[in-house]
Amino acid sequence: MKTVNLLLLTRTHEARTISMLYHALSGREDSKQISDHEAASLWSLADRIAPDLAADSCECPGGWMALLDGFYFSYVIEHIGKEFDLLKIAQDGSCILNIELKSEMIGEERIKKQLEQNRYYLSHITGTIYSFTYVMETDQLYLLNEKGYLRECGSAELAAVLRKEPLRHFLADGIDLFFKAAEYLISPIASPEKFLQGKYFLTNQQFDFRKRILAFLQEHSADCAAPAAGISGTAGTGKTLLLLDLALVLSRKQRVLFVHSGPLRQGHLVIDQRLKNVDIIGSGQIPDADLSGYDYLLIDEADHLEDGTAECLLKMAGRMRIPVILSYDPHELLSDAPEETEKGTGNARGDHLALLCQLHLSFSGNIRINRPVLSFLRRLLHPAERSGRQDYSCIDVVYAEDQAERQLLEDYYNEKGYVLVSTDSGAQTQEDVIAREYDKVIMILDETFYYDTSGRLRAGKNEEEAIALLYEGLSRTRENLCLLVQGNRELFSRILALRLASPEPYQS
Repeated sequence: MKTVNLLLLTRTHEARTISMLYHALSGREDSKQISDHEAASLWSLADRIAPDLAADSCECPGGWMALLDGFYFSYVIEHIGKEFDLLKIAQDGSCILNIELKSEMIGEERIKKQLEQNRYYLSHITGTIYSFTYVMETDQLYLLNEKGYLRECGSAELAAVLRKEPLRHFLADGIDLFFKAAEYLISPIASPEKFLQGKYFLTNQQFDFRKRILAFLQEHSADCAAPAAGISGTAGTGKTLLLLDLALVLSRKQRVLFVHSGPLRQGHLVIDQRLKNVDIIGSGQIPDADLSGYDYLLIDEADHLEDGTAECLLKMAGRMRIPVILSYDPHELLSDAPEETEKGTGNARGDHLALLCQLHLSFSGNIRINRPVLSFLRRLLHPAERSGRQDYSCIDVVYAEDQAERQLLEDYYNEKGYVLVSTDSGAQTQEDVIAREYDKVIMILDETFYYDTSGRLRAGKNEEEAIALLYEGLSRTRENLCLLVQGNRELFSRILALRLASPEPYQS
């Protein structure tokens, strides 16, 4: 995605041709179409600012019109869904100009709130952020200054910012390098200090779910039976962050018991010690849990609780009129027919937990797991699924003939920072893996793994545990994955074909 010149873009004053020209100039690959009101706001802003730029002589190449170069339009931060109308970034990242466009007046409080939120997202790049909003309906410009005060301003002030030397040398391409997901999307358990300091971001969907859950709890606050809300989604969709964020909000006035369905990590302990009015317990403490004195019960990773435990906790909370919020992974990819699960059927575990809740919200997409890894995981478990060729360059598929070669390759990848997530029975359990994420993962598939006649991946005895661990390990991979196949050439050939995204097994 490249930058565009606002004046060049908007001279036709017609949405369809502006949209076509935008794609030609920016090289944007998605199907973004500029709406009528977006086009009108763009050309209205360009027409408003042009006379002020032309009034003063400009020594930069291209004259005053070149000052309108360098704008990213409708940029969206990947994984988060946060969109900026117009951004112009100094090449060295020393300052940023952000302009939001409004076709009609929405009120100064909403204008201020949006610009403040935008600054929050931009602040990891630089502290020098020029924040404007242009309202086409009233032809007004607003400026949010560095102290957080919003005021109406003239176009001359925007023109003065555009003349600043750093913005004349703008970032023309590669904006994604400034917006890496790791800067925004934290795991609260892996980074408890950032969570406790409020240095985290919620996606639009997380914000929406938080709003809906809080409204649901308020609406049912007088019910005789305590309400229950469920949040479902695969690993990396942000369930735990949202649940802890809700705990933080609710604990401002009332007491919260937060139940994690596995052993507590160090991050849990830090948050438990530091967060007032929130107590966090692990799965081993559930039998002795006393809900008296708590106003809310939050259960994370409820799908990993032993059979009947979730029901028992909800019944206990119901008797004591304590509202419950639980999160779980429906494990859709572990069903025999994932395409049916996506239609809302075929997954007993997910369906059962959903039935326990009066409000059920399901995350779409994924915000932390590496998207090619997620695509590869789908193909690995269900090779018949085809979604076109994928870029699997972040995935290694390698082969070891015996235990000695396996150890050699395992050590090699360990030196490169890969973490072994074992599928060996007894070596690790799902509880050892949940609530964790890894930048680089290596997993080993031995002779017990095979594809049956229906094309489904199997794992001999202890299959359910081995396949579940394979799912957990892969679904918690953020950057790179290595699958090491030991002593199983047929399986290696099948998986290598998937890695190459080719329709038939690779023939050497």
